Order: sequence, then C-alpha cells, then structure tokens
Amino acid sequence: RAVPTARRPVVKFCHKQSGLVGDISVDNRLALLNTQFLRLCAEADERVRPLVYAARLWAKQQGLAGEGGQRCSRRGPARPVGGRSAALTPSPPGNPSGGGPLLNNYALTLLVLFFLQTRDPPVLPTVARLRDLAGDEDRAVVGGWDCSFPRDVASLEPSTNTESLCSLLADFFHVFGDFDFPGKVISLREGRALPLPPPAAPETGEGLKLGPLNLQDPFELSHNVAANVNEKTASRFERCCRDAAKYCRSLQYRRKSSKGRAWGLTRLFQPGAVEPGAASAGAFLISIPLDTTGSSQQLCWESGSRGPWFGEVCAAVAFVLRDVLKCSCVAGKPPRAPGEESGLLGDSVPSEELPTGP
Repeated sequence: RAVPTARRPVVKFCHKQSGLVGDISVDNRLALLNTQFLRLCAEADERVRPLVYAARLWAKQQGLAGEGGQRCSRRGPARPVGGRSAALTPSPPGNPSGGGPLLNNYALTLLVLFFLQTRDPPVLPTVARLRDLAGDEDRAVVGGWDCSFPRDVASLEPSTNTESLCSLLADFFHVFGDFDFPGKVISLREGRALPLPPPAAPETGEGLKLGPLNLQDPFELSHNVAANVNEKTASRFERCCRDAAKYCRSLQYRRKSSKGRAWGLTRLFQPGAVEPGAASAGAFLISIPLDTTGSSQQLCWESGSRGPWFGEVCAAVAFVLRDVLKCSCVAGKPPRAPGEESGLLGDSVPSEELPTGP
C-alpha cells in the first residue's frame, strides 16, 4: 500500500506468513546514514543496546508507545537496492508508523543516546565530535545536511565512564522526570539542551516544528523526531519517568522481596505505574506470539509433544535475557500444553550486577 503523503513517501508491506510489517522507501540516503549512526553508537559501548532495549520495553509497558496492531520488534537496517538508496524498515513495536500522539522507537532510542552523551564523563560522543573524527572517506552531505561521522568504531575514543547499567537506567528516569521538554530542544549534535529557535515564517515551511517534546534529528536539523507527540503524552512521559526514578531509589528495586513480590527490573517492566511497595503478581510473563496457522513449516503443536522449534524459541529467549539484557535465567517447570493452566517457562531475575542501586 503506497503512502505518498508521508514525510518520506513509502510503500507499506506485510509478510503474510510471519505477520511482519514494514516500510520501503527509495532514495532515502538519510535513513541509511541514520541506521549506520545508530549501529556505530551501539558498537561504541556495550551498555548502549541493553539500555535502549530497557527504555523501549518500559515505554511500551507504560502505554507511552503503542502496539498499533503490529508485530515487528525493531527498526530494521536500511539497505542499498539496485544501486539506489532504499530503506527497508520493519515497523517498531512502539508507534509503528510514527503517527499519532505516542513516541516511536527511533525517538526513544535518540533520547537514550542523548542521555548517554550528557553523562560526566560521557558514554557517547556528540555528533559534532563525531564529525571532527570523521576521515575523508567518511564525509557525506545529503540534502545540504552534514552527515559526516566515522564508520569504524575503532576511530572512537573509549569512554572512561564506569557507571553500571542499573545506575544509568535510574538516572535516565531521573533526568527526564524533571526536563523542560516544551521549553528546550534536545540536540544530539551538540549533546545538550538548546533554547527554542525563533519560529519559522509560515510561508517558507522550513525550520524545526516545535511542540510539547522537541527532539532534533542528529543530521536533519529541521526535523523534530517527536513532532507527533501531543501535550498529554509528553506530560505522561515525564510523570512516568518521575515514578520510575522514585521506584529505582527504593529497596524494592535493589533487594529481592522476602514476600515473593516482583522486584528489581521485573517490577519496573510490568504494565502500570511502578510505586514502591505496590502489590504485584510476583512474576514477569513474556508473551511470545507464535502463529499456529500456515504451512508444514509453521510453528505449531505436535500431537502429545512440542516440535524441535520449541527448544529453539526457548534458547533464543534465554540468549536475549542472559547475553543481551545481562539477566540470569533459572530453569523452571516444563511448560504445559495448550488448554492447560498456563505456567512460566522459567523465572528470570536480574543478576547481582543489575540490582545494584545508584
């Protein structure tokens, strides 16, 4: 389905077998460079990926980023096709199309990167600093915008910041729980909050579109990545950050509950407001949508047992929890077949490295 009225004209598609949805755009070099920039940041420090994943999941559970009926899990890489620049981007589970009042995953990712730029010492360099580090082969100007930055992570200076993931996550909520979103422009190029620019003349149609949350694209400086966010969502984001920051200072976040309540990251990632001492289900359930209709290659239940795919799915989930999010995974009771009372595949609690409070 073509969407010619989009900011960047796209064709939306859906892969019927997997339910994967995405967008295809052509001659969008900025999307290619944005993807390479995000990859560079992820490779620059091992804390970037888990912190971005945590912020995205938290925002989704708080209703700050909606499903929108989509099943994609991440913003895919842009790839050159047939000698031209084409961006193939599966819609994120945040706000897939970027429309409506909710945050999308790209905006959430940029908020995390900006936060890491502002640490003392910084975890990530500013875009202006990356431009200074770029070699001749890294120079790029697209549509008049300077998109120069090193493509090789070895060109970056290692960060001397030693803060733990737990401390960074807690401070992320603290910083944005008391941030002047409507009165400032979040600039990844400068690595600081800038004063609002003068409004652009209506007849020109140029300049940054200001709103309740002003998040400047790292390269296309006239693009407010969060321009779709309304005042209600921006206010809720700030309030949810304050609640999460308060929870991260509580003992419930740092110590395992003696009463069997959810604690640490488990409680933080549950839907609804996080308040110290609030009652909870005591377990963190991760839903994995598996299509049980389709061809013989489908993921389906076999008579009296599960197929080999089931172990592969469990291993994949364990890999994400253990190796990406740095959680410890404890084997639980064997899961039950459909129709039986549902149970947990296993309990996962943050390792000792994560529950350490700031």
